[in-house]
Amino acid sequence: MHTTLRKIGNSRGVIIPSVIIEQLHIEEEIDMIIKDGALILKPSTPLRKGWFDNYNPSKDVEPLATMTELDSEQEDWEW
Repeated sequence: MHTTLRKIGNSRGVIIPSVIIEQLHIEEEIDMIIKDGALILKPSTPLRKGWFDNYNPSKDVEPLATMTELDSEQEDWEW
């Protein structure tokens, strides 16, 4: 697809056709990357997205209760 740059203030912009926006599943934010002389646009995913999707706080009453000491951790200690 061929398009032109348009002046937007002190910058330049490109209008992205809705067909391309739908194919890339772009909602609001995008990542722009320059690779091998080409500008690559891809949907932006929030950092840490999905980290706590399966987290159940009721199962995490005492998070350190299941931790055990290794023998190697006790070798250098004098009690």
